[in-house]
Amino acid sequence: MSVAPVLVLALVLLTGTPAAAATVQELVFEAHLLADLSEPQTLRYRYETRGSMVPKTQRSQVSMDVREVGEDGRKLVHFDMFEGQDRRQFGPMQARVQNPLVIVFLQRDVVRMGNQTGGSPEYFRKRIRDAFVEPAEVARLEIPYNGAVVPAIRVSITPFVDDPQIARFAQFRHKRYEFTVAEALPGGLYEIAAVTPESGPGGVLIEERITYACRALQGDQDR
Repeated sequence: MSVAPVLVLALVLLTGTPAAAATVQELVFEAHLLADLSEPQTLRYRYETRGSMVPKTQRSQVSMDVREVGEDGRKLVHFDMFEGQDRRQFGPMQARVQNPLVIVFLQRDVVRMGNQTGGSPEYFRKRIRDAFVEPAEVARLEIPYNGAVVPAIRVSITPFVDDPQIARFAQFRHKRYEFTVAEALPGGLYEIAAVTPESGPGGVLIEERITYACRALQGDQDR
């Protein structure tokens, strides 16, 4: 990890003070979340989606199977996501220091936005990518892990709020992306979320979250 992200992360974790210049690029992508994973293992996550666009809250599971770890840190990663007719299995993806689940989540998200609106996934992808290097909202928190709590930071961005082109897709103007990272967790990623609020106060059109799970969910042993 380069010196700048280390200093920013230390400031947030030790003092709780958000750093004005902190970005997703620094605190997520340059944090090298996967760098300390030195042997094959399976990381398990919970998936949940809810909101007025979803008939009822849906829950599922995601497995990120790191099957090979080379001496140079290169990793081969396979994914097993969701259940039933929605189940997707793919890989290997190559990774070294970045947790590929972030990219998998975001790629799925922009494709779905394109399908829902008839817009170009590349437009949504570029605006999110540009927002990675813009100042983000940063919060300090504690998360449960192995029967204790460990420090984490949540980095949030609203990529479309000031983009004049989003007028064509106004429902996404205030869409928020959250990245919660914690050094203590294998893979470094506690949660990634995309939240599209309704125009009225407090409502949610659709919210998707993938959250780290310490152990397999019920029924996972049958997969």
